[in-house]
Amino acid sequence: MSLSVVFSSKKINPEFVETIKKSSGVHKIEILPYENPGKYSLTEVYNMGLKKASNDIVVFCHDDIKFDTKNWGRKLLKHFSKTEYGIVGVAGCRYLPKSGKWWEIASEMMGQVYHEHEGKRWLSTYNPKFGNNILPSVLVDGLFFGVDRSRLKEFFDESVKGFHFYDLNFCVQNYLKGVKVGVISNIDITHLSIGMTNEEWENNRVIFSKKYKDDLPIMESLVQPEFKFKNGKPLVSIIMPVYNYGKTLDRALVSVFNQTYKNIEIIIIDDGSTDEFTKLKLKTLKLPNTKVIFQENGGPSNARNNGVKASKGKYILPLDSDDLMHPIYVESCVNIIQKDSKYGPIYCDTVHEGQMKGLEERPEWSKERLIQGPFIVNCSMFSRESFDDVDGYDEDLKGWEDYYMWLRMMQKGYVGKRIPQALFIYFHHESEGTVSTIANQNTQQLHERILTKNKLLETPKPYTPLFGSQSNTNFNIFN
Repeated sequence: MSLSVVFSSKKINPEFVETIKKSSGVHKIEILPYENPGKYSLTEVYNMGLKKASNDIVVFCHDDIKFDTKNWGRKLLKHFSKTEYGIVGVAGCRYLPKSGKWWEIASEMMGQVYHEHEGKRWLSTYNPKFGNNILPSVLVDGLFFGVDRSRLKEFFDESVKGFHFYDLNFCVQNYLKGVKVGVISNIDITHLSIGMTNEEWENNRVIFSKKYKDDLPIMESLVQPEFKFKNGKPLVSIIMPVYNYGKTLDRALVSVFNQTYKNIEIIIIDDGSTDEFTKLKLKTLKLPNTKVIFQENGGPSNARNNGVKASKGKYILPLDSDDLMHPIYVESCVNIIQKDSKYGPIYCDTVHEGQMKGLEERPEWSKERLIQGPFIVNCSMFSRESFDDVDGYDEDLKGWEDYYMWLRMMQKGYVGKRIPQALFIYFHHESEGTVSTIANQNTQQLHERILTKNKLLETPKPYTPLFGSQSNTNFNIFN
């Protein structure tokens, strides 16, 4: 299998041609350089190359790049031979807004590119390295990308002039006709300049936005269809309420799909989101074993209760849309809870990220400690039986509703169990009710109210989490 490389240059540099040959690792490589001082647009040049190329796999690149990865050609050919992708690049995005500014939401960008300019070198990283995988996207950057000509539906749009939006036009027109577009991370490219906007860029952006006004915005999920759950063990239902946190949803979902335990269903409840990005993401979400429920805003307790009602699992595991689970978390919980029908909640130590950072080692289960205050993370597994026994979450509470449920389970004879590992990452946001802000919201009164509702008369001490030293949070959700 071989490939062709097409590039346009005002004056062809023989050294660049030689670099392509030596670094590609492909024995028979066809290089089609076009010396173009301005006679043709970039789209015209690329179409000429696409028609002339003798190979189906064709690479388009700028002439001011360096190949930092040896045998990059072999790696690219492997991607195309093992997948059904028609277009792949080293940087791109899975969300394209109406404006055409694909970098507007950083969480949706993928890949990485090195830059070298005026004696300085830096790395623009849009997503952690994801090995030999391909992450699905809507578009790729024109800096460097490859295509499988046999899978394309459209050539380059020659009405696009200059050096801007030719790549977006090409990707989008093919994407809308079913061509798979993706981003890879195992080929490193250095760009010997920096991108910039100018009058031509703005003019092309306006034209692009008008051309695709009926199609934009476009959204592609990070989670790939290749990820599939398997039957054979008790079903676990992941209950995920969402309210305007669509920017973190993909990350949380990937942590679910990468679980070693495979008999899982996902119930997502949109609790009346007002954010257009979040609503679009949820409406376009198409994943195996996943149900999305839309409802008017009822609060987290109401959303979780409705999620459990819609689920079928023997075991329940709530997960907020901005939090992450270690790949072994579900399996670790199931291994414990299925040993005794009176087990639950099953919880673990917690890594805190965001506004608060550190490792929190949770106490071992005891009735006395639980009465003193909450120490069990919301993302803890419990049985459907225990949930039904206590009538779920109390929807009248506006905080610590999970704590109230744990107390109710304790009174019904259920026993919590700690996993002495940090298998969960909790993200704190400046605007949310973190432990520090809750402390300023009459925590003592809330605590006493919950104990009174449960007819537990002990006088509690305010709960203060005990954060340890800064922990290593680099477990890779893509593994």
